[in-house]
Amino acid sequence: MTEMHDFAPAIAACFDYDPDNPLDRRALEEEIRTLFAQSEAPTRDELISQDRRLQQMTRHRRIALVYGGATKIKGYVFEAPKLPEIRGASALLDWVNEGELPRLWGTQSPDEFVEKGIIYASGGNILAFAPADKGQELATAIEHCYTESTLTANSVAVGETFSLLELRYGRLRTNPRTQNLYWVEDFLEDCQFDQKWTALTAYYYPPEGVAPDDRSSEALRQRFLNRKTFGELVTVLATKFNRRRDELAYAGEPRSVPFYPILPWAEKCDSSDIRPAVISETINDEQRQMSAASARKRYVGQRVKKSALPKDWFHRNFDWEIPESLEERSWEKQWEDNLKKHPRSCYAQAVADSGVKLIDIHPPQDIGEISQASSPGRYIGVIYADGNNVGRLIATLRAPQNYHETSNILRDAAKQAVFKALADYLVPALVRSERGDSRWIHPFEILAIGGDDLFLIVPGSLAFDIALAIGYNFEAKLAKKLPPVNQAVASDSFMQRYGAETLLQTAPYTPSIGLSAGVIIAQENAPIFFLRDLVEELLKKAKDRAKQNASNHYYSGAVDFMVLKSITMVTDSIKAFRKAALGDQGKESTRRLTARPYTWHEFAGLLATIRALKQAHTPRSQLYRLRRVLDADASPGIITSVMEYLYTRARLRGAPAAQLMTYIEHYWCHGPTFAGGRKGMPPWLPLGDTDAWETIWPDLLEAYDMVPEVGPEAAYALVPEDEQEQP
Repeated sequence: MTEMHDFAPAIAACFDYDPDNPLDRRALEEEIRTLFAQSEAPTRDELISQDRRLQQMTRHRRIALVYGGATKIKGYVFEAPKLPEIRGASALLDWVNEGELPRLWGTQSPDEFVEKGIIYASGGNILAFAPADKGQELATAIEHCYTESTLTANSVAVGETFSLLELRYGRLRTNPRTQNLYWVEDFLEDCQFDQKWTALTAYYYPPEGVAPDDRSSEALRQRFLNRKTFGELVTVLATKFNRRRDELAYAGEPRSVPFYPILPWAEKCDSSDIRPAVISETINDEQRQMSAASARKRYVGQRVKKSALPKDWFHRNFDWEIPESLEERSWEKQWEDNLKKHPRSCYAQAVADSGVKLIDIHPPQDIGEISQASSPGRYIGVIYADGNNVGRLIATLRAPQNYHETSNILRDAAKQAVFKALADYLVPALVRSERGDSRWIHPFEILAIGGDDLFLIVPGSLAFDIALAIGYNFEAKLAKKLPPVNQAVASDSFMQRYGAETLLQTAPYTPSIGLSAGVIIAQENAPIFFLRDLVEELLKKAKDRAKQNASNHYYSGAVDFMVLKSITMVTDSIKAFRKAALGDQGKESTRRLTARPYTWHEFAGLLATIRALKQAHTPRSQLYRLRRVLDADASPGIITSVMEYLYTRARLRGAPAAQLMTYIEHYWCHGPTFAGGRKGMPPWLPLGDTDAWETIWPDLLEAYDMVPEVGPEAAYALVPEDEQEQP
């Protein structure tokens, strides 16, 4: 962790808000610093004595914590099917969260956040200190700010007041039985009653290293003190936030939820298909009927991508003007700034070699332009990733400084992981527009990079490599910045399924926070809302795998993927599709024709296997013939397909046979050993410690066309990021 920022002046200022009755602010600041640096386990008498002294020093005043942000974000961003409007919606939300909300505290500069009492303002949320009498006022202003700027985005904000001592030791309450401060002794006593045990242990969850069923006094003390931190106050606010989201009049004045009635004679907005249209304009040679909210999204999306298209259509109908700071915060501007800092990256060198000025390379007009950079062409890749157990990490942070630093580290790690992966694998693309003219574009679209999650669209043939690089870069960077979640190592019963010497093994790291991802590759004409739903389901499956691995002390993330060759491949959920097509019935599976989701190391091994088979010029007809045998064999056994595999490998001979022996038999089937000494039988591997089996063969063929023959060695062999950056 880097050096902690000092919130003491901002906290003291929030207590010293009455000019007619000022406090000794200098003494209060020193007391606050001492408070955050002192013991994690004071006695009850020490706590009571300290509370009396602090209450006297602050004259029994309290401080407000304000927490708020947008809700139903995906519904707002992906309401329209057009990329410019999706981009505009995402840019508007980012600008409100990172620019407009801090203005309520008197700043827009992240460098002044600590000075103004803003703990973080990123990832769609803000958490900040405020004087007690201003907390609810600021919470209401947050909700109004989202509505005024976006017109239709939903938001929630809440405030709560606390004493100074609670900022260090969490919510303090009185034991109704003893009329004394509820502390460790009371908790130990309550835990002796079985009827209270379940509720107490659900709230006071154990820290790492303490077994959930350990009822020893020391284990229970650790449970209690692990919860009694600043993080408990954030939990209180998050609970109020969720309740206000569900109950419009809870915790403050009634929420003003945007509502647009649909009149029977009104023409619907072409973008939302919900609200009534208020304008009819020709935009990019297309006649559009749009609501005010959709027009604003389209206008913002047009401006942040440096479009040369006319803008007068918007000003003819509305008097709202895009703020200059919004354009400065766009992902396109941040990407260009990143390239200038890393002139030795592959992308920056490609720009220099092309002879085209960076200012003349534009964001894509639509998804079709991104697909033109794919080989095979006309495919796009959607990557949706999210950190694992970040909420659990945040809840255990003990002071506002830790929240601020961790938020910055997560945000920077996510942004730099994305930028580095894009700079390593992509180059500017010369594409042909619908009008027939050619122009240079950045062949990707960043829709969101939050505190620990991200959503982007890239060329289909590079989506797997980019996703792998993002996962590797994110986890490796956090491993250096944050302490490991647990010092324990993976248990003997847990082993990676892939033994290949991949690049992730040659540059090992111990993850502190894992990143899981869903990746879907589809044709350019696939509806974006449909892909969004599918990639979200893939991410959930990947996070479930990561959660299972974490129980064995393996904290890296996981990835699940799908290559959608046609929209009609999946007419229901991915779960239903895989159950019917791949025999994936969860724990009841006996013969699973997929090994998804993969850990990042396993995914790297899968991509390495595909490349090895391509480089050996393995006949695809032979690979698909074995796939048909797997489909045709309806029995629960695997002998038929094993014999077919061995027959195929014997017929191939030469380099293809050698690669099959190395990557399928040695790395996949003969790497790990399961209970009872069971090993794989190519192309099958025991499904955990059960009698069932799973194979990578259908996964390999599904991804085959979308993995370039050239491997990612060049990307990992680049000059380290710290050395690339220009002073």
